[in-house]
Amino acid sequence: MRRILFVDSEPHIQQLCREELQDEGYEVLVAGSGGDVVRMVDTFNPDVVILEVILKDMSGLETGRMVKGTRKQTRLVYYSHYQPPPDLSQWGADAYVLKSPDLASLKETVRTLVRNHQ
Repeated sequence: MRRILFVDSEPHIQQLCREELQDEGYEVLVAGSGGDVVRMVDTFNPDVVILEVILKDMSGLETGRMVKGTRKQTRLVYYSHYQPPPDLSQWGADAYVLKSPDLASLKETVRTLVRNHQ
């Protein structure tokens, strides 16, 4: 089973996304801060980290760089209300999804990354 670490500071978004991604057949853990990610990423060994750009304790960009610095094989998806940069490679991202109440785009992005990373 593929593993996803979903990171967002809002508990209701964590719960919604966890449920939706579990329904897709993934094992999902949630985190609310960059510090949580740093503590969890090596023990959980996620295939995909979905990371909000704005976190309470450190930026999502800083957190993403830390993840990619130690786990290059982990796919990194930024998930935010903000428009993505023109070049995602500057952020170390494999994908960027705009936040929306409809999670179809997020789920499709995860499916694509997992399928292309087997």
